[in-house]
Amino acid sequence: MRKIDYHMHTHYSADSEASPREHILAAINKGLDEICFTDHKDFHYPYCPFDLDADRYFHELKQLQKEFANQIKMKIGLEMGLDVEFYDEINAFVNAHDYDYVIGSIHVIHQSEFYDPADFFKGKTKEEAHQEFFENTLECVQKFDCFNCLGHLDYICRYGPYVDKQVNHQRYQSIIDDIFQTLIQKGKGIEVNTSGYKDRKTCGFPTFEQVERYYQMGGRIITVGTDSHTSDRVGEHVEDVLKEYQRIGFDDVSTFTKRVRD
Repeated sequence: MRKIDYHMHTHYSADSEASPREHILAAINKGLDEICFTDHKDFHYPYCPFDLDADRYFHELKQLQKEFANQIKMKIGLEMGLDVEFYDEINAFVNAHDYDYVIGSIHVIHQSEFYDPADFFKGKTKEEAHQEFFENTLECVQKFDCFNCLGHLDYICRYGPYVDKQVNHQRYQSIIDDIFQTLIQKGKGIEVNTSGYKDRKTCGFPTFEQVERYYQMGGRIITVGTDSHTSDRVGEHVEDVLKEYQRIGFDDVSTFTKRVRD
């Protein structure tokens, strides 16, 4: 399988100060075959302005693409926060530039974000919060077509003022199955986001059980990304994920050019 990192953030994201060049050098040092930068854009994020200067972003990354062309394959992507309240704005933003790859992620629901437990989770049981998260995710993947893969499916488990933050997948499996079926029908994929290893120790977001279910339902479009905001995390746990993909039955990861699967 090709060793890729298809989820990386730099100083173009408000929550990172990383240098794109340092990310590239780290990827080369770790023997990655292909990388994709996916800096943030959200139209409403209360505590951090995820506003991407796409013109400057493309200008710098295209120069780096040429500079390192003989050392690593590099793509220019986007992590787009999907939000049905900004449907027209999101589509216009994505279509304004020639991104190679777009991750669709859920960071905000009804202008409430997950990072602060006093915001989205206020007054909700864990079950209520997780139910709303998966229902909103399903609504977004049904409505939007401007993305290639759904980002970090169950990362909601990272947040919330609960002793046990983990997702009881069985409780929401019918909704998750609807999410997978919608993605498959639309020719969209999923990622395993290796930042989840920090929380779960043995897997990322989502769990490998959910990846296997996606595969059993017919899903074949899959990527892996570190969600790295610092260069030391580029490529982290990628090989662990690829071994699991092979065990499940995937022949290879998916890569993209101009939002078309290679």
